[in-house]
Amino acid sequence: MKKNLIVFISDKLTYWNGGTYSNKNDPNFLVPKASPGIGWRLNFGNPKAVMSFILMIIVLAILIIGSILIS
Repeated sequence: MKKNLIVFISDKLTYWNGGTYSNKNDPNFLVPKASPGIGWRLNFGNPKAVMSFILMIIVLAILIIGSILIS
């Protein structure tokens, strides 16, 4: 039992890289963070997650630029 749990955890942690998660074989858009109960992360192995991240950055940039131009 312990060996299977250790293998499962080490397999999951191999897809975590500096706080980001990227697993092309995982179809989930959002995945729980490495420490359970703390929140969720985007799965950057999923193309939909990458596109939504880019969209969020674009919207944020538009809001910042717009607020600078208005004031």
